[in-house]
Amino acid sequence: MVVWPGKIKQYWQAAMDYVFPRECFGCGREGEWLCSACFDSLKFFDRRLCFLCNRENFPDGVCPECLAISGIDEILVATAYENSVAGRIVEQYKYNFLESTGEILVHILAKQIHRQGAAMRLAGAKLVPIPLHARRYAQRGYNQSAAIAAGLADRFGCQTDENLLKRIKYTKQQAKLLRPERQQNVQEAFAVNSCRAVPSEVVLVDDVLTTGATFAEAARVLKAAGVKRVICVAVCHG
Repeated sequence: MVVWPGKIKQYWQAAMDYVFPRECFGCGREGEWLCSACFDSLKFFDRRLCFLCNRENFPDGVCPECLAISGIDEILVATAYENSVAGRIVEQYKYNFLESTGEILVHILAKQIHRQGAAMRLAGAKLVPIPLHARRYAQRGYNQSAAIAAGLADRFGCQTDENLLKRIKYTKQQAKLLRPERQQNVQEAFAVNSCRAVPSEVVLVDDVLTTGATFAEAARVLKAAGVKRVICVAVCHG
């Protein structure tokens, strides 16, 4: 009997749901990863801060000094990573292979996009997920950033391009490094696929922004290839 890849994924998800029954990450209620009451209690960012240096009163999410250094023109993040329900969901999604939790992260980020009035700016945009190295992809089995980008594309009528940006260097996990080590870790980790048309504007998508080193390195490579404007969106900051 031939078992198609889609069926294998369904069987795997059923097995994961059996091992990890769906319980709300906020209140523990059975049946879903995040109940409506706990979703409504999420603390979304309202402050207009630079997500790279944490100074306030910068409506584009990045101050002029950090823009000049990073090449990032705009940043939008939904909520905090530390001590938050969203942060716990990200951890389960990335490290415990609970792929079905990804839809919750899309919902959280989409909510913030609407709250910030950015839906029209994403409509028709080119979404580019931060790529995984082939070795990391083989370990995890999926790219969480690509799944989030695909979910946003469905909601906002965008196009995704998973092949525009590629990771050419295997790097350590950023979460396990100190802040000064992160920039060096991702240096020259990315390249633009020469076979792809380079758009004038790109929306980079990732699950977490901490120091911004990964986004900044990706933005540097994209702008060197001819991209004029880079917007970065992430679920969590921390």
